[in-house]
Amino acid sequence: MPTTRSDIVIPEIFTPYLEEQTTLRSAFLQSGIATPMAELNAEEGGDYRTVPSFTANLSGDAEVMRDDRSATPSKIGAESQRAIIMHRIKAWTSRDLARMAAGADPMAAIGNKAGAWIANQQQKDLLAILDGCFGPLTSNTTGALKDLAVDDGASGQAVLGPSTVARVRATLGDAGGKLTTCCMHSAIYYDLYERKALDFVTAADTAGSFPDSANDAVGGTYQNAFGQVEIPIFMGMRVIVDDSVAAVSGKYAVYFFAPGAIGTGNQQGLRTETDRDILAKEDAMAVDWHNVMHPMGVNYKSTAPVNPDRDQLATASNWDLVWELKNIGIARATVISNFD
Repeated sequence: MPTTRSDIVIPEIFTPYLEEQTTLRSAFLQSGIATPMAELNAEEGGDYRTVPSFTANLSGDAEVMRDDRSATPSKIGAESQRAIIMHRIKAWTSRDLARMAAGADPMAAIGNKAGAWIANQQQKDLLAILDGCFGPLTSNTTGALKDLAVDDGASGQAVLGPSTVARVRATLGDAGGKLTTCCMHSAIYYDLYERKALDFVTAADTAGSFPDSANDAVGGTYQNAFGQVEIPIFMGMRVIVDDSVAAVSGKYAVYFFAPGAIGTGNQQGLRTETDRDILAKEDAMAVDWHNVMHPMGVNYKSTAPVNPDRDQLATASNWDLVWELKNIGIARATVISNFD
């Protein structure tokens, strides 16, 4: 009888390994864009997390201190953001994966593939959320973050270049310099590559230059598993390439981030379960996870669907703005690619 998946995947051993692999393969965690936040953990249950914060009116100038009158105080208020807990599951059946893994370290082989897949799924959820927060690519009139969106040229007819980056940074005013990472479709990435607009550095070169770059966030393949892996840099910003970035009729979104712009949390970490159908001679493995990935400064409305799918995440009317725009750590450009 051949080795089956239920023979080689022991959930209590496999799950921690899978969690580690998922973390190592998350480009958003590696870059420091996404930061774990205790406030977004929800072990007690529920479908949402509410993050409270204080507000203060910091406009205007300081008063001249005098002994004949008191200062006029500004009010300190409170605000909150509603973040979604996303409940996700995936199951696999067959013996193919076990046969592929046989002869080496089976749990490592499965974990490497499943970890990369789960990280990609979580990034797709996050990009759908960003699509909802910013609104349609070339008509940013409804999104909560519409004022941080740049349609370069006539409704996004220009390629990504210094002018676009300058305009994107300008949406944040004097806070524009905090953007350190950009995320783009491969069509935009290879356009930059063809135009020789990218710099490449190794993980060793970036130590200390990006958040967590000297820590385990750049482990795995970034720790010389396949030699010194080069990291692309565009105009001083680390580049993440993901084909889940929105693309419509030859127009592409490019997202720009400040460190910690995305808060993350868990209601429950990854869980692995296996089963064996002896009549069908079939093995099954299922993984589920219940996590939060929330752009800091926006709110998921109470009228929006519980446990939304990606179409619902990408619906602009489900989001509104909480923070002052300058405090938001995300901006977006709409561009085209000469590489198409």
